[in-house]
Amino acid sequence: MLKSYILGLVVLSLLVVSAGYAGSFASGGPAAWAPWCLATGTCGALMSLMALGAVRRGRIVPVLRWVFAGMFLFCAGCFAVALALPANEGPGGTLLFGFPLRSTIVLLGVAVVPIFIFPLAWALTFDSAMLSEDDLRRLREAQA
Repeated sequence: MLKSYILGLVVLSLLVVSAGYAGSFASGGPAAWAPWCLATGTCGALMSLMALGAVRRGRIVPVLRWVFAGMFLFCAGCFAVALALPANEGPGGTLLFGFPLRSTIVLLGVAVVPIFIFPLAWALTFDSAMLSEDDLRRLREAQA
């Protein structure tokens, strides 16, 4: 049941990305909503695929549910802030850590912060999310 729900989220996210691409290549220029669809759909696809990989014995550790939901909101929020800010990357534009502001927000929000959060969440839930002794015993019996 849970896997079906998560697969539905994957499909929904990919449909949102598809709508964003369709809007980007529409005649008369890209639609204003297209980048928002791409940003939201991409974050949804990434987080739902990670959630799908975290399903063990038909469930996801509750902490990981909060991590995936929170990281979806955080990453999508970073994209939303970057899309909402005015484009002023030219000379004299605002810099953060030596990079254009909008680029830095996306880089930090979609790459750097998740690089620290996901391994930490995995380490904290390792014992409850990985194979139990009973699972290992059944696996060894199946191999014999």
